[in-house]
Amino acid sequence: MCGIFGIVHADRDRPVEERQVAVCTDLMRHRGPDDAGYWTEPGVGLGHRRLSIIDLSPLGHQPMFNEDQSIALVYNGEIYNYRELYQELVELGHRFRSKSDTEVIIHAYEQWGTGCLGRFNGMFAFALWDRPRRLLWGARDRLGIKPFYYYHDGESLVFASEVKPILATGKVRSELNERVLDAYFSLGYVPGPETMFRGIRKLTPGHFLTYRDGRLEETEYWDFAQVEPLSLPEGEYQGRIEELFRDSVSLRLRSDVPLGVFLSGGLDSSAVVATMSELLAGPVNTFTVGYDQTKSFSEEPYAAQVAERFGTKHHVFRLEPDDFLGSLRTLVEFAEEPIVEPAAIALYRISQMAREKATVLLSGEGSDEILAGYYLYDLMLKIERLQRVVPPVLLKGARWAARLDGRLKPAKYGDWLNLGLEERYHGTSSYLTGSMKERLYAPGFQSRRGGYLEETFARHFAKVAHLPDPLSRMLYVDAKTWLADDLLVKADKMTMAASIELRVPFLDYRMVELATSFPSRLKLAGGCGKKVLKSMMRPKLPAEIVDRKKMGFPVPVGQWFGNELAGALASMRIPEEMSPWLDPARVESALAGREGTDGARLVMSLLVFKAWKEKYLS
Repeated sequence: MCGIFGIVHADRDRPVEERQVAVCTDLMRHRGPDDAGYWTEPGVGLGHRRLSIIDLSPLGHQPMFNEDQSIALVYNGEIYNYRELYQELVELGHRFRSKSDTEVIIHAYEQWGTGCLGRFNGMFAFALWDRPRRLLWGARDRLGIKPFYYYHDGESLVFASEVKPILATGKVRSELNERVLDAYFSLGYVPGPETMFRGIRKLTPGHFLTYRDGRLEETEYWDFAQVEPLSLPEGEYQGRIEELFRDSVSLRLRSDVPLGVFLSGGLDSSAVVATMSELLAGPVNTFTVGYDQTKSFSEEPYAAQVAERFGTKHHVFRLEPDDFLGSLRTLVEFAEEPIVEPAAIALYRISQMAREKATVLLSGEGSDEILAGYYLYDLMLKIERLQRVVPPVLLKGARWAARLDGRLKPAKYGDWLNLGLEERYHGTSSYLTGSMKERLYAPGFQSRRGGYLEETFARHFAKVAHLPDPLSRMLYVDAKTWLADDLLVKADKMTMAASIELRVPFLDYRMVELATSFPSRLKLAGGCGKKVLKSMMRPKLPAEIVDRKKMGFPVPVGQWFGNELAGALASMRIPEEMSPWLDPARVESALAGREGTDGARLVMSLLVFKAWKEKYLS
């Protein structure tokens, strides 16, 4: 829910115009169409757009203040255990005017200071102005489900739920941050804390910041790198996670507006539907995407099977090729940073449809990152085993890549065979390897690309260097990068663009900690990921849902690029536009379809980056 904006000056007497706060805040009207609020005093201004979810009355208006007006809060998200905290705070003597979770944050800060974050179970990004101390305290939830962008120039701090309001202040120009461009082409997104906009940063998940008299500090308040392994009788693991998952879903059903669920027909979203159906008295609203021209990509039949099984009110949206290409501008308009996520377009379109029936939607996001659902984990473990038995001098070329998996392209994966895990694993979305960059990058860019990508992953791997299990290290790194800066960006931005609040029960922080504590054999065994979840859901779901290959709202861009959209691609001046960074001949080859499936990924990267440049740099 909602969008937040704020500006704080180091000079406490410097005025803040309410009109500027209103203009910047209202750029996020899609995040909060139900209400707006602005407040200023010398040195500070706060703005808020409200999507009403809990306590729909005017008492939920923000910025919200405590009784003596000494604390002001703007907040985006949900504190799911707000009822329990409300009761505890009342017993401690606090008085409430509303039934909102927003007011719970204020009184929790009064009672426990910044330590209140450890008591919150939810998704959130908020900023609290402590007037007596002239202190701005901003916080982001543990996993980064909700965004928090900021710019600091020594004189002022500007923050918001999105980038456009920060740009609208005029304090920072919209300029390309070339330092992160290699990371974008390599991964399909920009890992934090930097962004594609020079000078604008993301508050790291599980961190809070304080700003006082021009001094900015970031502090980590949560991490799961040090979670202790759990040792239980073999039969108890499944019961433990099943109980917690049910509680996580139950908490996310707390709402004063209609609910629904995005149903892809895969295991994760089907597990959410099954659990919701057990907890709710009436039928669940479910929403999915289909493709008429490319039925082999469509998960519609599987989603329909689950919908029939649980008697849901099922709704289907179909995405057309022309609609997809035209939606790239919409993707960069709302995502703001370029992300190579074809499914983001499908998510936006289905969110628009879902908004007619529900305001809060649940999804299965996060299961793959905590329970090892991706094929690449198994491949990396195969390389680990191979490296232990084959001398490095012999571990070269196509022969070994083919022995690992006949589907692998030696040009891409052969680079990995002599690299350690920390050097070769850059997440499940990693696309470009060293030798591929040598062929693709323009010479000038290759020499100045810098080391942001390598530094980012080295920093995360360093925090789990003590873990002997390579799978656990990979899962940790993916949660800190791919999950936070790609999947959750897509999930938040595309749903909020349609004024939908998305909730993700697999990313309850207790689920993350519990899954981390489980032995790896319960996550990945015999090449099969999410073992414990599959065992848990077998009694409730059809076998073809539990055991089928992961898809997740797939979009058949490779097929479209080679057929329906080939003419449109040929008419674009992409090679010339990319020449400062990429070799035009290689770009031309990809656009002509001569690079196979890898080329489709590159084409998508180019289209998104081109659309981003036209929107934000022109």
